Amino acid sequence: MTEQEGRGFLLRAATDGPWAGWTGSRFLEEGLASVHAAPGRALARLMNLAALLPGGFGLVWDHPPAWMEALPPESRQGWWEAISAIPGLSLHLGPEAALQLPGGAFRAWLHTPEMPEGPLGEAWRQGAVGWVPRSGAAWRLPALGTPAAGDEVPPGWLWGEVALPLGALTTLAPGDALIAAMSEAQGAAERGLAQRLSAGAWVDLPFLRRAAGWRLSLVGGIEFQRAGGGWPAAFGQLRALKALLEERLKTPIHLGACGDPRVAALLGRQALREGLPWRASLPLPPAPGAFTPGLAADPRDPAPLEVRALQPASWSDTLDHPPAALLRVPAVPPEAGALALLAQIQPAPALRWLPPDLPPPPPFDPDRPWSPPSAFPFPADPGNGVQRGLFEGFD
Repeated sequence: MTEQEGRGFLLRAATDGPWAGWTGSRFLEEGLASVHAAPGRALARLMNLAALLPGGFGLVWDHPPAWMEALPPESRQGWWEAISAIPGLSLHLGPEAALQLPGGAFRAWLHTPEMPEGPLGEAWRQGAVGWVPRSGAAWRLPALGTPAAGDEVPPGWLWGEVALPLGALTTLAPGDALIAAMSEAQGAAERGLAQRLSAGAWVDLPFLRRAAGWRLSLVGGIEFQRAGGGWPAAFGQLRALKALLEERLKTPIHLGACGDPRVAALLGRQALREGLPWRASLPLPPAPGAFTPGLAADPRDPAPLEVRALQPASWSDTLDHPPAALLRVPAVPPEAGALALLAQIQPAPALRWLPPDLPPPPPFDPDRPWSPPSAFPFPADPGNGVQRGLFEGFD
């Protein structure tokens, strides 16, 4: 993996291939019997593919439900746990496959039009799975991109990711420095991939160059608002920058939000170190000079739930895939509390809960540690105004 700092952006790419990718699950087999006959071989194919992509790999499970019905619950649970434990792999499930989910320690994103309820809703509120509000037939993968439409999800690739603070949009509007850096990184990755393919060191999933694009991700939403920035103007600049990059690079551009706190901190330190104009929105010392990841409040700080989940109202008209909000809570939230939260943040981003029995995700920054779970506000049930009892649900 390579990282290149430019004035107001951080570019990450792979040295000898695509940075990230996604595909439907049917590439694992030609017939429905192959995964049944050799599940270990299918697991090995997934592991080899995820190991080649430093930016992550999205597996969209588009098998027909009949495939899951043929397996006993223990085998289904073991399969989900095995593939969701692969480093760098994110599993995405539609409503048909979600109905077949057993219990277990698997991790996945549920793509459903409405908030999960019943057993799926309990798994969501317990933090086992995340929820992506789905509108229409298109898949929109958080932190990755938007696959091409179709009954089966075709392979898609990203040459790299460019992260930038919202305050730097005006400076980056001409796009010359950004285009030069992206072109150089893409050319190097293409040359390295050509050597990898000629040496037979690629997986048996076909690489389609015309399906490879870039991801443009945003940080510093809270700092942008603190400095008095306007979302309509910023999103207009983003759409213009996306059109310029697609025209000059001849590749699709996927707009999203960057949830990596390390990248946000690097961009904040760069702004302070080089005296860039958008440094004025950063907090004053002794607070760490770092941007917040994404467009909402930092998930590590015990801010109100609405502040940590609230996104700009017009993000769905500009971003290609929803921002992901990680909500830490001191206890498993009730269903009524989740409904009350969603009523305030329409359209909703991709949501994942983090109760205290689940560890927070890395990286762990000693300058910006996670607050204890007890410090975070609890989404109370609006019907009775009380939170869930300690022994509620026990016989």
